[in-house]
Amino acid sequence: MIENENNKEKTIKKPKIKVNRKKMTRSLCILVVLFYIMRISWIHFWVNKYDKLIYPGVKVEGIKLNGKTKEEAVNTLKRNYVNEIFKKNIVIKVQDKSYTINYSKLNINYNIEDTVKDAFKYGKDKSTHDKYKAIRSSEEKNFSLKYKYDKKEIEETISKIQQQFDKKPVDAKITKNKDDDFKITSEKYGQEVDKDKLIKDIDEGISNKAIKDIVVNASLKKVQPSTKKSDLEKIDTKISSFTTNFSSSSDSRINNINISAKALDGTTIMPKGKFSFNNIVGERTEKKGYKAATIIVGDKLESGLGGGVCQVSSTLHNAVVRAGITPTERDHHNMPVSYVGLGMDATVDYGNIDYKFKNTLDYPIYIECVVKDKDITFNIFSNSKLTKKTYDLVNNVKTVSKAGKTICTVKAYKVTYVDGKEVSRQEINSDDYAK
Repeated sequence: MIENENNKEKTIKKPKIKVNRKKMTRSLCILVVLFYIMRISWIHFWVNKYDKLIYPGVKVEGIKLNGKTKEEAVNTLKRNYVNEIFKKNIVIKVQDKSYTINYSKLNINYNIEDTVKDAFKYGKDKSTHDKYKAIRSSEEKNFSLKYKYDKKEIEETISKIQQQFDKKPVDAKITKNKDDDFKITSEKYGQEVDKDKLIKDIDEGISNKAIKDIVVNASLKKVQPSTKKSDLEKIDTKISSFTTNFSSSSDSRINNINISAKALDGTTIMPKGKFSFNNIVGERTEKKGYKAATIIVGDKLESGLGGGVCQVSSTLHNAVVRAGITPTERDHHNMPVSYVGLGMDATVDYGNIDYKFKNTLDYPIYIECVVKDKDITFNIFSNSKLTKKTYDLVNNVKTVSKAGKTICTVKAYKVTYVDGKEVSRQEINSDDYAK
């Protein structure tokens, strides 16, 4: 009996649970849609929130501007950057001295508004989804301010530094005493502020827009003299000479010859150096002692201040050519002169006509001018190696009649000799004179 009851219990089956798959699918779909709607709403919430705000991670000069409006960002930069930067100094150190320039004196102007506009636009040209990613990622983006500033204060400070530290070099000098011996004084080196490097270093310091002061060390560079003792020691002999006479001159003309001759005496010109008669002699004025004397104006004789100076320039011209140097600028009188041959004169008129040449020799030249016994003599000294060649100035004159006037057409030549034999003949000028 008991056994049968147990068997009966064993044969009882559990009821089956039926699952409504359609309902589950529908519920799942509803959940997905709800999640999607929530996510879209969430994305739009953040995107809309930052529609008028600067995105997270955006900085200008390292200052965080995330979540700020354009106006707030501008005010933040002015307060936390510009106002602080104006407390900054540029400190220029030169040896043991310092020179300070406050930023307020630079009139520096930063493009804050334009930079904030760029910072505000950052990320806003993307799709909604990418905007959201940019907002949530807070990826850093740093903008730099552009600036302009007035260099006047910097240039004035550098000018003060130059006045205190710049020293001009002193050239070696050569003089000739009464015993015809040369005496040479040594050169002295100068120094100057390396202005270009200093300005570059200051600009680089300003471009580093950190708040701390800019400290710049100015460099002093050595300035070599243009003439050194070792160069002048190469002058050891006379290489040319030329003399003209002014015995028929008036006292005023003699006076003018003496003044201009004294100005030229002792002139030294280095190789490739340039000579200008007017630059050395200067303007012929009463203040300098010049007097009125006969001068040639066109084809007439007139009285003018500094008459006689042209004899000095003409005498020098003849000595220079006989030293082997061809002038780079030389003009002639319209009428013949008595002290040199036709085509061999060199007229000068301050501000209008000059006599110039370039030292084309390999050695420096020393110009000596001696006025004695109504003679003026120019001696050109240089190196003895140059005496292997000698030079002369000769002319070729042709006379013709034009419009009832006698005209002399003249060609002048620099003739080169080696061991007394002519080796070349170079035409250096062609002139017309009215007799």
